[in-house]
This record gives sequence, structure tokens and C-alpha cells, in this order.
Amino acid sequence: MSAAIDAFLRAHASDTAVATVLYAGGQGLWDAHHASPPPGRDWGRFLVAMGEVAAERLGDDAAAARWFRRCLDAEVHHRDVESCVAAGYGQGVLWERAGDPTRALPAYRAAASEGFRCASITPATLRAAVSAVRLGFQRADALGDGDALLAKQSWLGWTWLHRHDPFSLDAALTTDLGRQLCAFLLPEDPTRLAAAWRSWAPHALGTWQDADPACIQTVFAVAALAADHHLADEGGGEPYRLLAAAR
Repeated sequence: MSAAIDAFLRAHASDTAVATVLYAGGQGLWDAHHASPPPGRDWGRFLVAMGEVAAERLGDDAAAARWFRRCLDAEVHHRDVESCVAAGYGQGVLWERAGDPTRALPAYRAAASEGFRCASITPATLRAAVSAVRLGFQRADALGDGDALLAKQSWLGWTWLHRHDPFSLDAALTTDLGRQLCAFLLPEDPTRLAAAWRSWAPHALGTWQDADPACIQTVFAVAALAADHHLADEGGGEPYRLLAAAR
């Protein structure tokens, strides 16, 4: 891996670099390396980072789309599923921002489905799934079978990250996951949560099984957090905490 690309990724992650300077430096890296990209995942992550700088910090959606497309086209070089998921999600965001949900929705669905297929349990995969479920429900006024599958996978991924890598979950993502959990899964009777959870396919994400005691315990924990945030007027998450403590 190029030391310069590593330095670029660290500067991007720190969010302290001046956007125009960071972007210009990234353009120079592209000019130097795109004809013969370095192997490994950092090339894909560099391309996604350039798209994110263009979209979120420079407001240049056309340039962002080019970088996300480059990441997807370069998968043969970097072989990084997480980068491809992030690029697909980013492209969906651009299309939705442009008022084109007809193109945004399949981009979200494809990114989420590929992430889950490859067991890439990352925030990028969960964001793509949440966006697909949200937009699909808005368009159909119903939760279709494919989006129901993505919803359950997103909750399985949430519970896995909550238990194994909680610091990867930011507030915006947990808010969106919790909103959908409250809307589609939480029963009127909190004592029915475990049964409702186990009845919804799919029943596993990789080795994380929805009937495992650790998984069910974590479902009650995230249900409590979601209810605190979205159902405070109805008593919040205390019933789920009490049920979790009794298990």
C-alpha cells in the first residue's frame, strides 16, 4: 500500500483537513496510481473517501458519483466488500438527494444485500439496509418481502455490533434502526418480543443466530434503547429492561 494513500485515509478519518486541499491531494494520488492501482482494500477505501469528500464537504455530487463508480469498477483490484457497499450506498444517497428514488432504491437494496451476503456486518451495510427499508415502505406503503428480509438482517447486524463493536454505531444510525424496530417489530405486549423476533426470517446472519440466548438478550437491550427514544410517551423501554433482567 502507498504510504501517501495511508496518509490520505488518516487525514480523511480525522476530519480536520481542509476539504479542498484534501481533495486536491487525492486527485494527485488518483493520477499517480489509477493506471496500476495498489493491491488491497485501501485503494477501494480511498475511492470511497474521495466520493465522500466531494459529496459531503464540497457539494459536488457529480464528482462524488464518479468516485463511487470508480470504486465499484475497481473491485477486481481492491476486493473490498465494505468499500463496494459504501460506494453503492453513497450512490443511492446521491440519487435520492437528486429526487430520483426510482434509482436510489435499487442502489440501496443492492448494497445492503451484497453486504449481508458477504457477512460484512458494518455500519455501511446497515445504513444501506435502513435506507432501502425506509424508501421501499414510503413508495409501497407496505413492507415487501425483500425489504422485510433486509429489516431483519439489519436488526441482526445491529444486535451483533451492539454486543461486539458498540463504538462503531453512531447516534444517527441507531436512531434510524430503532425507529424501524419500533415500527415493524416491537409487539404491543413486550412479553411477546422474543417470539416475534424468532418468527421473522431470516434466522441468522453468519454465525449469529436469532435464537441464541446472547442474541435474544441483546434484542431486549436494543429494544429498550429504541423504545426510550421513540416510544417515550408510551412508557419507554423499562418493560424490556425488566424482561431482560428476568431472563
